[in-house]
Amino acid sequence: MIDWSDLRFVLAVARAGSALRAAQALGVNQTTVMRRITQLEAVIGETLFERRQSGYHPTPLGARMTVVAGRIEDEVTALEIAIGAEQRQLSGRVRLTTSEALASQLVAPLLADFRKQHSGIVVELFADDRRFDLARGDADIALRTGSRPDGAGVVARRLPNVTWSVYCSASYAEEHGAPASVDTLDGHPILDIDGALAGRPAPLFLIRAAPNSRVSARSNSLGNLVSALKAGLGIAMLPCLIGDADPELVRCLPPVEELDSEMWLIVREDVRSAPHVRAFADFLAARIQAMRAQLAGESDKARAS
Repeated sequence: MIDWSDLRFVLAVARAGSALRAAQALGVNQTTVMRRITQLEAVIGETLFERRQSGYHPTPLGARMTVVAGRIEDEVTALEIAIGAEQRQLSGRVRLTTSEALASQLVAPLLADFRKQHSGIVVELFADDRRFDLARGDADIALRTGSRPDGAGVVARRLPNVTWSVYCSASYAEEHGAPASVDTLDGHPILDIDGALAGRPAPLFLIRAAPNSRVSARSNSLGNLVSALKAGLGIAMLPCLIGDADPELVRCLPPVEELDSEMWLIVREDVRSAPHVRAFADFLAARIQAMRAQLAGESDKARAS
């Protein structure tokens, strides 16, 4: 079986007439060129070049293979040019809606890299815990946690789960001690989650696990909840992605598996094939998939605790 990558060595030697000049053209050493040619000749059982004092001269088979290699090079070059042209031409507006927490921790840090790849695409980010109606045209893409989205007019892609755990501030842990198990949560003051997130499994878990604890504060914003935690007001549930990233916070327990939130990338069906929408959706999905360990709470902070 011919290795396609060997053909570029055949082409380079045929053009240069010597292994040394071919190596210089390819940016490798001469030994590599000679080894690849020899290996290819062994595979096909034929000689491709006659080694003469004046240099390397293709045999009839070598000449035929050189022609084929040249055609492949032309096709690859044309493909690269086409891809580059398409990337330069991609333009348009993409409207993304997601929660405040996902916007600040996941999406916003990635936008600069996406901008470098597709400078003509403008991403409008709506950070709101309310759920915009994509099917009605309120946005083009949504990044959400929760159960699988249903209803017509949208296409959903499953992404890694978001894990949750119990956190407190380093100062609170030093003064009061951090709870080390579910059984020791009761009695610690709780920072409760209000608003759109109030019915989620994570805040309900903490209320049930600590029935005798007082609620010292409530917030409908995870950002404000983090600020209250840093002030030492008690313990709270947070996504590990947020809690582990803050050096002032201490994770009290391993991630509570039954509290994992599914994460979905949802695209409005009538725009899913638009090149600029598809480019951003694929970029976002790939980057979030690469953050699977952080989303799962497998951070340095977790190992330390």
